Amino acid sequence: MATESKQKNYDAIRGQVSARIIRALDIGEADIAGLSLAELINTLFLIHGDSGSTGNFSVSFAATVKMVGRVLMWQEPETKVPVIEPPQRVQ
Repeated sequence: MATESKQKNYDAIRGQVSARIIRALDIGEADIAGLSLAELINTLFLIHGDSGSTGNFSVSFAATVKMVGRVLMWQEPETKVPVIEPPQRVQ
């Protein structure tokens, strides 16, 4: 189980990484909602490369693992699947 501190770090980092990917790809949050933090970080480096404002992949990834722990790093978030109910017949 994640500590409160690690969960807080996870939420903050996930929010920042998600926001950067959403802006870069012009997509919605739902498009990346099912990805783990590790997958989001990998995607960010795939888009921006290993230089500039993203830093070095190995260092960034290792630091994030230290901050959030391995469990949260690879945990796939629970996504809410919309329930589509069949139309009701009107009699």
